[in-house]
Amino acid sequence: MVSLLLATMHLPGHIEVTHDRYGVPSIFAENDADAAYALGYEQGLNMGEQMATSYKLARGRYAEVVGKNQLLTDGFIRSLGIEEAAEKAAQNPSGDQGLIDSFVAGANRAIAERRTKGNVPSWIPEFTRTDVYALVQFVNAGFPLMEFQSSLSRSAGSNQFAVGPKRTTTGHPILSLDPHLSINGADLIIWFEFAQYTPQGSFRGVGIPGLPTGMMGHTDRIAWSQTNNDPILTTRFKVFTDPSDTSRYSYHGEWRKFGSRTMKLNFLEDGQLKTRVQTVKTTEWGPMIPLRSEALACPVVGRTDSFNTDALLTKARNVAEVRAVLAKRTYSMWNFVFADVDGNIGYQYNAMLPRRNPAFPWRGVVPGNDPNTKLGDLIPNDDLPHVTNPQSGFLANCNSAPWLTAPSGEISDKWPNFITTYGHTTRYDRLSALLQADSRVSVEKAKGYATDTLVPYGKQTALALIQAGADPEARKMLKRWDGRAEIGSVGCALYAYWLREDAPNYDLTIAAGEGKIWTPEEAKSALESLTKAEAKLIQEHGKLDVKWGEILFMERGKKQVPAGGYGYLRGSLAAVRPSSPSSTADLIKGRMRATRGSSVRMIVSLVPGKVRSWSVLPYGNSWVAGSPHYDDQMELYAAGKYKDSNFGPAAARRAAIDDVFIQR
Repeated sequence: MVSLLLATMHLPGHIEVTHDRYGVPSIFAENDADAAYALGYEQGLNMGEQMATSYKLARGRYAEVVGKNQLLTDGFIRSLGIEEAAEKAAQNPSGDQGLIDSFVAGANRAIAERRTKGNVPSWIPEFTRTDVYALVQFVNAGFPLMEFQSSLSRSAGSNQFAVGPKRTTTGHPILSLDPHLSINGADLIIWFEFAQYTPQGSFRGVGIPGLPTGMMGHTDRIAWSQTNNDPILTTRFKVFTDPSDTSRYSYHGEWRKFGSRTMKLNFLEDGQLKTRVQTVKTTEWGPMIPLRSEALACPVVGRTDSFNTDALLTKARNVAEVRAVLAKRTYSMWNFVFADVDGNIGYQYNAMLPRRNPAFPWRGVVPGNDPNTKLGDLIPNDDLPHVTNPQSGFLANCNSAPWLTAPSGEISDKWPNFITTYGHTTRYDRLSALLQADSRVSVEKAKGYATDTLVPYGKQTALALIQAGADPEARKMLKRWDGRAEIGSVGCALYAYWLREDAPNYDLTIAAGEGKIWTPEEAKSALESLTKAEAKLIQEHGKLDVKWGEILFMERGKKQVPAGGYGYLRGSLAAVRPSSPSSTADLIKGRMRATRGSSVRMIVSLVPGKVRSWSVLPYGNSWVAGSPHYDDQMELYAAGKYKDSNFGPAAARRAAIDDVFIQR
């Protein structure tokens, strides 16, 4: 069908791109290289500055843009060898380069067009293969390196689930993807939504600006999602220097010579680029960590082929082929949940994880002079947690332990600590309970489960406060509260003010949620906090019956909208929907701006021949201020709603508000 449409839609050498009302492009091309050209062009138009920033960060050259305060980070990234590996990959012929060259050519064309209009920063250079190969490594290493680059993923959490045919109203699988990150661009990972149709296959989902493929989404055969799975992929080795020869260190009991790497680091100062020469001491594990007697081993650096896995996933036809693609071991990590039109659902704990001696506490610094800390070969995916078609009929993972993903117990819970430290999360407990209780999950129910705003332990805590002797006005508010954080919820504001009033209140919520009776001292303390919370709520809002949407809001540019969801208030408990906005910030002058939450949400219905999906981004599909798609999804997202993704060539054309032909 796609081939017939392509044969009649345009002349050779032209690429057709349609856009829906939200500016999401659907690309129709004769081959993957042409599609990549159009994707690069679309990203350059809408995400050019984000692409350039990511490339600079990945290559350890961001100080060239923001100044010398970035030099320590740039130097550390350069010491890992990311740029060197990227330059080597760019110079060695491979099957990737046609796709990459097409992509960067399209992006450069878009930047050139924007430059003539004066709406692109002057510091953005022409993009190259090296940029793409560097970003591939940086994305793959981003979470493993989060201890050192904590801004990439601090407080990140994600949700995903797949429901098998015996538990859905359609009789076919339904999948939900919902990765939680910064929604304001503070993390490296932001998303660009697109669809692609070629004779080789179809795709609808999201990719990372700067990379030529999609990362999560679906085709007309499969759907997949991923969450952080917490493997130990980097190792900090305590370095022991030879007292008689400080040029040597003990490498698991054998003396080795330190190496060094000298780098010229550029930085912006007073409008001029200046250079600082920096020499980094290196070991066989990797570079020495700045200001520590430790070296970092990060074996995922140097792998420039993970986007090949992205491309291969779009060609997979069933869950068995998805697992076969993941077995190629190009992704650094991730819990993968997937489903296909044949009625299968599956889970794979995926990680580039070397075998290790389980006797060591690998989540700290380990002695580099001990032979028992030497890393072994990679553990095959078949030896890591996985399951296909569990008896439970559904899979759910919310940064929770892998053995919880299939509640029917097919996955063992006996794993060493370097596999994961994850256990239960409140998001997992809520989501799995919803799915377990429902044997007839519809698409609409799936949307509701993905955006559920029940605040963990909230209703139980409200009842405990009432029983402890809350005053009449507070009792009235707490009785009215349904325990949810919807935009219109009344009572949630008083609860949030009470919770943040005193640190012990967090423990009291857990006790209430577990059915424990507060001691007289705990009850007294809780009521004292409640009295203070009432006073502050009235002081800042003039009333107690404050709707939650008057507290939590989203903002982009000059536009603000009320938002639902509870999230990580001061690092506290998280609802299933920090999926809708959440925030790491405390209440400031009576309001809280959402900064974290779902970075994208998508629900996929896998009916054979009629695959459909619904999606939403936090703001829009363009990060160019002034674009109509800069903030046009914000109301949908804040309210926990989705838009139809109009999957398929015919649906995409019906939804199109324009039809553009690009000639390379």
